[in-house]
Amino acid sequence: MRRFSIIFIFVTGSSLANTFVFTKNNNVLSLSPGVEIAEFSINGSHSNTSSLCSIGGMAESVRAGEGQRNRWIYSDSSSACVAVISELKDGTVNVMTRSCENHCGVSAVGSLDGKYVLK
Repeated sequence: MRRFSIIFIFVTGSSLANTFVFTKNNNVLSLSPGVEIAEFSINGSHSNTSSLCSIGGMAESVRAGEGQRNRWIYSDSSSACVAVISELKDGTVNVMTRSCENHCGVSAVGSLDGKYVLK
């Protein structure tokens, strides 16, 4: 039992240590990259609105393009929402979304897109 506890602490502790937080204006992106997937959540809004936008889940790793270290694609099975999360070689993260309006209040639509910097 003691051995199991040590392994459990090591595995859960190491996954928590790999969560990175990026920001852009009123938005926060939490990203926990893995080998084939990345767990993420993005919450935010446009600067002067009260509506929020929020998506999150597991994104699949895909081949990185030029100027990128990593790239993940998220596709929501309950809607047409797709997000492309690209970790760039300069350490920033670029997010592009499509058809994610169902995850946003009216005045927050489009607020998740753009370049995020490490907090």
